[in-house]
Amino acid sequence: MSVSNKGALIYQAIFPDEAQPTGNCMKSDLDTFMARDEFLIGHQKMDLIHEEFYELLTQLSRSTQADAAAALMALIVHCKDHFGQEDRWMRETQYNGRDCHIKEHGEVLASLEDVHSRLVNGDHRALPHLIEALTNWFPGHVQHLDSSLAQWLAKQQWNAHPLVLRRGAVPARPADH
Repeated sequence: MSVSNKGALIYQAIFPDEAQPTGNCMKSDLDTFMARDEFLIGHQKMDLIHEEFYELLTQLSRSTQADAAAALMALIVHCKDHFGQEDRWMRETQYNGRDCHIKEHGEVLASLEDVHSRLVNGDHRALPHLIEALTNWFPGHVQHLDSSLAQWLAKQQWNAHPLVLRRGAVPARPADH
């Protein structure tokens, strides 16, 4: 299986016995990331989609073995729409970083579908690894790839950068002149 380095990290985290070591996955507290509004990137539709992703991932993490396959399918359906929309925006606007970003979306979807296939066949061993991998992957993906895309889209539409207001953020101190 040929995957990018980030894709290899996701695959390794989900299937540790099947993947070759490629380095350490970035650890992150997803709940804090969301509570601090760090997921906000200044593109309302993407911000709402990211909230929905978090809610579905939370539901999946709390699912029982009996409802895990359905919870994962809900996340897969969401991701197909979520990633598909972002992929269309990147292609329609000729976004320079689209190839890497689209490839990462495909690798995450492939991992989701692989684990779902295992779940419907009664194998639940990969699910905790998938949840952990997505929890670690999501903040970096949002802050780097999606944030860059949001800036590109704002530049294309309004010739401006996105404005992000976060709850509880400490205001910047004016520079001394």
